[in-house]
Amino acid sequence: MRTGIGFVSGNQLVTSLGMHLDEYVSIDLRGRLGATAFLVIGDTIEITLGEGHVRSLRDQAAAALGDMVQAQRAEKAVGDADRAAAQALTAAELAREKADAARLAGAREQADLTEEAAGRAAEAAERAQVAVRAAVDAMDEADEAAGAARTAAIKAIKAAEAVGRVRSAEEQNGAV
Repeated sequence: MRTGIGFVSGNQLVTSLGMHLDEYVSIDLRGRLGATAFLVIGDTIEITLGEGHVRSLRDQAAAALGDMVQAQRAEKAVGDADRAAAQALTAAELAREKADAARLAGAREQADLTEEAAGRAAEAAERAQVAVRAAVDAMDEADEAAGAARTAAIKAIKAAEAVGRVRSAEEQNGAV
């Protein structure tokens, strides 16, 4: 398990924590009295959650699993396309060698046909490589956009909370 942790600013914890869990690290979510739950990671980390947090996790779990399945399918498709491109390039090289051998043996017509097939294989490999590069770029761009959207959503929530605290303080002081 690798972690990075935030810091305390004034009386508020800056909630910036990065953690990568290995597959063998256990995680448990347990309800407790007082509408709280504990998210236990391994045997040393315990995070207290309110009911709203747990409901939010429940609502997000299915979507997150769906995202993971989609990402795995995309990665597999990109890997398959990359392997197909490599195989097509290998086939083109071999076909060109055989075309040269056929030409030397006097089988010019067969050599020409083989050379054409090699050219089509090389073109298909190039198209597949372009598609792989485009897919990888698109996946990276989508991942970055999702991260930016999450960051913007967090900032919007914090801004809304701050406005709510200001309004609450004004109401308590009779300013409204």
